[in-house]
Amino acid sequence: MATGLLLVAAGTSAAHSESFGISLLLQVPVMCTVRAGADAAGAATGPAAPGSFELGAIREYCNAPRGYDLLVHYTPGTLKGMTLIAGDARVQLDGSGSAVVGHSSAPAIKVRNLSAIPGPQGFDADHLDFEAVAAPF
Repeated sequence: MATGLLLVAAGTSAAHSESFGISLLLQVPVMCTVRAGADAAGAATGPAAPGSFELGAIREYCNAPRGYDLLVHYTPGTLKGMTLIAGDARVQLDGSGSAVVGHSSAPAIKVRNLSAIPGPQGFDADHLDFEAVAAPF
């Protein structure tokens, strides 16, 4: 995002005119964050999917002009066949260690409830890490 400002002043003499200008440019860095727990309070609640386990909520923030992807990272080889539900999005994990669980095409602040339906291996990992990654310019 950039904001510009130009100031111009003219002298009082019609024969001799003076002017000056100031150009001001502000740049806002792109920042994307995901927080879990108490920082995610305020998530909308709804009926849980049959057979799912509630995992809490996450709060995501990203000011990237072209939006961002919400990724989940976990230990490769684990959680194969587990369905992760993040808000309205559902993704079945393939054991690769990461997956895209959400997308926004514009800057956003969102709160998503998280739940999971275990696969054949059950919950064989002890953590999920979420990351919001800005779309390229």
